[in-house]
Amino acid sequence: MRRLAILASLMLVASAGAQYKSSPPPPPAPAPQPVVMTQAPGPSLESAKRIERDAAIKMVDEKKAVFVDVRPKDAYDTGHIKGAMNVPLSDLLARMKDLPTNKEIITYCA
Repeated sequence: MRRLAILASLMLVASAGAQYKSSPPPPPAPAPQPVVMTQAPGPSLESAKRIERDAAIKMVDEKKAVFVDVRPKDAYDTGHIKGAMNVPLSDLLARMKDLPTNKEIITYCA
């Protein structure tokens, strides 16, 4: 009988101890993935409107168009078409507001 009481006591202590055991910590949350911002693909160069040199000069002379040199400033400073604006290609989207809205934009890089 005494063994039964000791056994019952041990079972009680074991079950009480099991109640106080902490559960394992949850697994760490996965690291957040970086957000990559991309621009929607625009039209390809093949779809760009081409214009002959003489036609471009005529449009600019008639104030229907403006030349925009898209080379870096140092290249523009070494020589450019008279009256051309310099808007480097890397700045083009940020400087769209600088371009006239009522004229054709004729870009060049050579």
